[in-house]
Amino acid sequence: MSKAGLSISSSEGREIIEAGAGTAPRRNLLRGGATGGLLLALAGCGFQPLYGPSSGAGGLARDQRRELAGVRVDYLGERTGVLLRRGLERRFESAGGSEIVPAKYTLQLTIAYAVDILGYRRDGAISRIRFTATSSWVLLTRGDPAAEIGRGVVRTIDAFNVPDFQFFSAEVSRETMERRLLDEIVDQVFLSVAARLRQYQPPPEAAAPASGG
Repeated sequence: MSKAGLSISSSEGREIIEAGAGTAPRRNLLRGGATGGLLLALAGCGFQPLYGPSSGAGGLARDQRRELAGVRVDYLGERTGVLLRRGLERRFESAGGSEIVPAKYTLQLTIAYAVDILGYRRDGAISRIRFTATSSWVLLTRGDPAAEIGRGVVRTIDAFNVPDFQFFSAEVSRETMERRLLDEIVDQVFLSVAARLRQYQPPPEAAAPASGG
């Protein structure tokens, strides 16, 4: 596994791989539980589906989509960061449909991988590896100075098998697992930002001074 350009440290048998502005059934269960749990929490706060029917012309769902389309993702270094940024940009851009929405918010992120060895063969070779991906995000206004709107942390877990003496297959399995992890991080960050923007009330604009008569 290539680790070029990533920060790596080891603690209690766990390898931490960071980048930022740095078994499939188990993973599917975790993904469904994480996303489903977040949706339930949002519903409890009065959150309406982003792509549900609007309550009349110019309803909240449409307004919410425009707010999401105004999010711009800050630069992320290294391959993992580039892929995460690209996935999020596509999600936010697609929220606006064909409408071109000016930038209103900046999303800053970091992502880190924790790597655990789950299994060994009789000869001591590694047979299964688990990755835990953790992403921290901060949403800011684009004013000067920028104001923080919200922040959060999302996390997901996946694993892959290392076939015996099949290095190409092992690398393909790792890359496929990494894509699944990043897709899940994109989903969770997108929903978390959507929930925060739903609650956000921009401060009223200062009234223009009255001209002297």
